[in-house]
Amino acid sequence: MPRLMLADELPLRILAVHYPPYEFDPPSNGLKGFDVEVVETIFQTMGNPAEVEFLPWQRALETAYAGKAMGLLTCSRNESRDAHLYFSDAISFGTDGYFVRNNYPDPNFESIEAFRGQKVAAVRGYTQQSQLESLNIDHTLVRTDEIALNVLIGKRVDFYYSVKESNVFIANQLGLSDKIKFHPLKAKNFHLCFSKKWPKSKELLTKFNDGLAQLKADGSYKQIHDKYR
Repeated sequence: MPRLMLADELPLRILAVHYPPYEFDPPSNGLKGFDVEVVETIFQTMGNPAEVEFLPWQRALETAYAGKAMGLLTCSRNESRDAHLYFSDAISFGTDGYFVRNNYPDPNFESIEAFRGQKVAAVRGYTQQSQLESLNIDHTLVRTDEIALNVLIGKRVDFYYSVKESNVFIANQLGLSDKIKFHPLKAKNFHLCFSKKWPKSKELLTKFNDGLAQLKADGSYKQIHDKYR
C-alpha cells in the first residue's frame, strides 16, 4: 500500500498555456517544452515535486492571483502583475514584435504607439494585450495564438502583436509559415512567476533561483535547450 504524502510533499501546482517551444500541451515526440523541463528539473532537485497544468491564460492568471496555484509559466513581467506575483530570474527569452501577412507591406513600426488607428490583434491576458490596453489602443482580443494567426491570415486584422518564438513554431504546425512575416520590436525575459498568496512562495522563489543558477553552471540548462534546436 503506497504511503500517504505529507502536505509539504504534494506537487506544487504551476499553470501554463500551450506555448511551444516553451510548453507543449500535449508533449510532442516526448518533449514537454524547454521551460517545463527546466522548471521540473529544478524542483525535483529541490525535493519539491511540481506539476504543470494547462489552462486558458486568463484563467491561469486569475487562479494564481487568488493563490490557488503556486505559479505561472511562461510569464513575462508587467506592472499589472507586480501586485500579485514574484518573478524568478530569467528562465528563457523571447522577442516581442508584430506579424503581418506575407503580401502586406511592412510599415516598419518602431513602437506599439504606431498601432493606434490600425487593425491589430492580441491574445487576452498576454503582456502585449496589457500594453495595448494601458495605452488605450483599440485592438481585437482573441483567446489563443492559433486563433490570432488565423484572424491575421483571414484579413480581419492587419497586425498581430505577440512573441516571435512561440508563434513561428505554431505557424509551422499549422502550415502558415509562408503566409506571415515578423517584425521585431524588442527582446524580453521570461520567468517562473510565484503567487504572492501561495504559502512560503518567497522562500520557494529564493530556492528556485539558486537551483536555476546551478542548472546553468553545470551545463544541464544547455543540454535541455539543445534538445529543441
